Amino acid sequence: MSEEVQIRGRDFVGYRIGGAIAALLLFVALAWQTVELFDGDNITSPEVRWSASVVNGREVTPGSDADSGLLAQQILAARTRMQEDRQNTGPAPGEPAPRLALGEGEYLTESPMPFDPALTRSWAIADGETAAMLRPRERLVGISSLPYVGAALFERPDGRDWRLGMADFVTHLGAWAMLGFAFLLALILAIRGRVPIAKGRSQEKIRRFGFIERANHWMTATSFVGLAITGVAIGYGDTLIRPFGERTLGTIGWWATWSHSIFLPSFTLGLVVMAVYWLYRNLPSKLDWTWLRRGGGFFSDDPDNPPARKFNAGQKLIFWSAILGGLVMIVTGLLLMFPFYVLGIEGTSWAMLTHAVVAALLIAIFLGHIYIGTVGMQGAFWAMWDGLVDKNWAEEHHELWVEELEAKRGGRA
Repeated sequence: MSEEVQIRGRDFVGYRIGGAIAALLLFVALAWQTVELFDGDNITSPEVRWSASVVNGREVTPGSDADSGLLAQQILAARTRMQEDRQNTGPAPGEPAPRLALGEGEYLTESPMPFDPALTRSWAIADGETAAMLRPRERLVGISSLPYVGAALFERPDGRDWRLGMADFVTHLGAWAMLGFAFLLALILAIRGRVPIAKGRSQEKIRRFGFIERANHWMTATSFVGLAITGVAIGYGDTLIRPFGERTLGTIGWWATWSHSIFLPSFTLGLVVMAVYWLYRNLPSKLDWTWLRRGGGFFSDDPDNPPARKFNAGQKLIFWSAILGGLVMIVTGLLLMFPFYVLGIEGTSWAMLTHAVVAALLIAIFLGHIYIGTVGMQGAFWAMWDGLVDKNWAEEHHELWVEELEAKRGGRA
């Protein structure tokens, strides 16, 4: 056994060990995410309470007097009534103000309210008494001086469906998609190992991508990674960043919010250039079905892999995911950057939900792309680094493309 083969064997064992460690860590993260999905604590609950601290000149300890909370509600209701238009509910001129509205002898105190899921759920149950107090599903619009459309909409029952989609579907299942796909890739690396160049490296190189293609690829990839990191910080900051302190959460959230928009122009430009350079070569063909049926040859070290031209079916799937998914992200992102200019509040809500769902799916898909281009396959990384690939690698994975090059160059690749 040659020294080169021994070194390659040790390297490939190292990849499998690394894959096993990564799979274990990701499995723990998946288990934690599963617990978070089904623990039932993702509910909206009150955080503060109001109580009457002084009643008729007498101090009342919050919580000690059963009537202090009820009295606080009456005081707030009376003061709110004073702020409404007189033609609606306010007193007519010359009439006495509502009782407790001015309240010279009543004071309100705000205090934190302990988290109590059981109490919150009990409030949400529509029993015989509370059902009569609930408003039907309707759209209520008031009057606002704020300079944007939708500011006067202060109750939107459909927002509950939006929150369910964002808090449960996107947050937990989106995390499941990203962590789950990463776990599968790590598990494949641990079991299958790195896909080798079956015939070993040759002494001949083939030019696969030019400078503009590579520069555009890295610009688009860097932009997407920036969008992904800032998007994860915005979407999962409360879980991932808040443990380090609310100040840290606020600072990172501020930078992430602004940076997320900054990466948009370069990402958009990159997708346009990719479409110009690679669209024709990524159109579906009959070869793609054969490639998919044989799993691209990734699960065998046999050099006789399914034939493919410059882009195989797997790369075409990545390409169309980037173009179509990226287009959805760009359009919805622009709609969110300029809310209510094109869509109303319902449309903007759907744009946000669509943006988040597609983002989670794209991150999961591109994790596979990054895996194949780095640790997953020997020799693949250099195609986008210096543009040159080993001839044996090219013949094993893109046989028909090599034949095209040799035919054009008189037998020399």
